[in-house]
Amino acid sequence: MGQNKTLATITFQNFFRMYDKISGMTGTADTEAPEFLKIYGLDVVVIPTNKPIVREDHPDLVYYNEQFKVQAICEEIQRVHKVGQPVLVGTISIEKSEMLSLLLKRMGIQHEVLNAKNHAREAMIIEEAGAKGAVTIATNMAGRGTDIKLGGSLDARARKVCGTDATPEEFVEALKKVTPTWKKDYEEVKSLGGLYIMGTERHESRRIDNQLRGRSGRQGDPGTSRFYVSLDDSLMRLFASENIRGVLGRIGMQDGMPIEHRMLSNAIEKAQRRVEDRNFEIRKHLLDYDDVLNEQRNYIYSERDVILSEENLLERVRTSCHEIAIEIVDDVPKDIKDKDMALKILEDVQAEFHLTLPALPPESTRDEYKAHLKKSIDEEIDSKVAQTGEKPFNDFLRFNYLRQIDIRWQEHLMALEDLRDAVGLRSYAQKNPLVEYKVEGFEIFNDMLEGIKHFIADTLVRVQITQAEDKYRHKSSEHKTVESHKAQGAFANANQGNRVQGGGDVSPVTVRRAAPKVGRNDPCPCGSGKKYKNCHGRNV
Repeated sequence: MGQNKTLATITFQNFFRMYDKISGMTGTADTEAPEFLKIYGLDVVVIPTNKPIVREDHPDLVYYNEQFKVQAICEEIQRVHKVGQPVLVGTISIEKSEMLSLLLKRMGIQHEVLNAKNHAREAMIIEEAGAKGAVTIATNMAGRGTDIKLGGSLDARARKVCGTDATPEEFVEALKKVTPTWKKDYEEVKSLGGLYIMGTERHESRRIDNQLRGRSGRQGDPGTSRFYVSLDDSLMRLFASENIRGVLGRIGMQDGMPIEHRMLSNAIEKAQRRVEDRNFEIRKHLLDYDDVLNEQRNYIYSERDVILSEENLLERVRTSCHEIAIEIVDDVPKDIKDKDMALKILEDVQAEFHLTLPALPPESTRDEYKAHLKKSIDEEIDSKVAQTGEKPFNDFLRFNYLRQIDIRWQEHLMALEDLRDAVGLRSYAQKNPLVEYKVEGFEIFNDMLEGIKHFIADTLVRVQITQAEDKYRHKSSEHKTVESHKAQGAFANANQGNRVQGGGDVSPVTVRRAAPKVGRNDPCPCGSGKKYKNCHGRNV
């Protein structure tokens, strides 16, 4: 298998920044306001809710280990389910949701599991999560696109009555029929306290926790939310050291009793902020490096677009040839003698363009050599264009230009990736890796552009125009020659009907054996005394 090659790459941040206007709306952007400002230059404006929020957000319950926490969650779900209050349980992974589902099955609690494995039923599951007695387990807040109505979805009830293929008029009639029953169920669930949100673990980002909480208490509806945390959670390992774990164990947490205090919840939020800041720094660091590549990417893509639409690439490449010729003359040392200078220029032109030029007088100046080179290159180019025409030559240059850009850009991406892997070691030499990456990255980029320029210029001058020759003309023969096999034996009959040049039938020949047939186990006729099969009959 060949090595995979990256054809193009871009970060999400630079992709979004390609738009002239960028904006967004979400209910949980306030915690990420500094990142929106630094990366996109966007201010986050908090808009007040349509109706006051009456949801009760209880402090976190902290347990000593995972076992105590899961047991408490199951008991709380069982208690709330008996009352009839709908419960939405948020987990951080599919494995955790399936483990919790297994425990609820053993307890005989009917529930729905919402994760990536049953996305086809996602909307249907989430819209019924607010029905009386409903228990729904959701992973990372799947189903955010569907609102959760207390008492269940009114539209879903209407669809059950009239069907999914009903006309708008039939759907309105079905709504009228089911609305009284739905209102009764809505008021009942509202009186039970609304939707109960249970978080089985704190996420690394407060934004995801807020999204989970925001599923309840919508449009002034009542609701409750609480997160269950254990010292075994990945976030708590960052926050709670072994000393804190020992202290909490001594004060009685080992018997399964939780700790509930607003100060503890605030401390957990501070731990989340630290993790968020670290993740933001990782994304910012990635973006700093991609900004270097982004400038190069924008330039090379814009040049590629120009070449795609350019109708006169010939003049563009001709100018490049002139620039290279001038560089050849300027690269000759100032103190070299006239005769040696002439020889050096002619050698360099021969090496660069494979072009043999008549020598100028030894005392010729550099400007005269530059004019001489330009004139000779123009004559060479014009002679080729005269043979092919401008449009075919322009298409030929465009094909080679685009091919070189694509090939060399792929190699450039690999070179920058290798540079980024290696540049981190520069910090040991008290150097800033990002600055080193910028400097060397642009050097590599300029080398790539020069390589493309020289290749296309050399191709324009070196290419040879030849007339196509028809070497494969098929000449019709006057007579058809049919081979005749004059072999004897088994192939003789196959030659019946074959014709030779000039015509005539080939008569079959009958072959008769002159001597009696020798059997494989008979003595060999040569007189050796061996059986025929072991002597002369071995190769027969």
